[in-house]
Amino acid sequence: MATKNGRVALITGANKGLGKEIGRQLGALGYTVVLTSRDEQAGMAAAAELVAAGCDAHTIRLEVTSPDDIGRLAGYLESTFGRLDVLVNNAGIAIEWEGQPTDADKVRRTLEVNLIAPFAITEALVPMLSRSDDARVINHSSMLGSIGTAESMWKQVGGFMAVGYSTSKAGLNMLTLIQSKTLAGKGIAVAAAHPGWVKTDLGTQAAPLEVDEGASTVVELVTIAREKFPNGQLWHKGARMPW
Repeated sequence: MATKNGRVALITGANKGLGKEIGRQLGALGYTVVLTSRDEQAGMAAAAELVAAGCDAHTIRLEVTSPDDIGRLAGYLESTFGRLDVLVNNAGIAIEWEGQPTDADKVRRTLEVNLIAPFAITEALVPMLSRSDDARVINHSSMLGSIGTAESMWKQVGGFMAVGYSTSKAGLNMLTLIQSKTLAGKGIAVAAAHPGWVKTDLGTQAAPLEVDEGASTVVELVTIAREKFPNGQLWHKGARMPW
């Protein structure tokens, strides 16, 4: 088993894909990792896989849009660990596809999961994050939400423009900037990560990056020296990205 470093990291939407890989990499570095999943059985299977690999891994069911679930999550962390060092808001959806109409319901649902949920979860966990001597919140964003790079990104994905997804990530970028200011007084640093186009259920197998490569930016932000942490910035593989 990896030597524990005494730090606790929570990753939402972590039963598969990038979330699980982030948990695996952090677990290998000695972090105690808590994986959340809508599907309790899938979360348990992911945690068991990490434990078998030598990680200290735990899981809890979380529907990120449910206030009751968020409250239960806060209570679980309080009673089990008493604090939280790292929050990775990884859970996200993309439900608009080329050739299919986008409607208000799809946009609304995407905003609820990709933007409102990270805000609500972070706010609920501020009391536990504030007990850490090096608290960090990492919001998993995308260059598809960057006004400065969206057009070049659209070309990479064949020209498809997903209204809900890109708008939700643009909002998440602004949320990151705002929270980096409002939570600074509580000792909590906040940044956003662009993973790249990764082979996941969301990214599809057409993506050029493997999941371990996609997880690297979040892992970097979790482990980088505090004085080098890019507070309030959108980050990708060691570099600041434009909003």
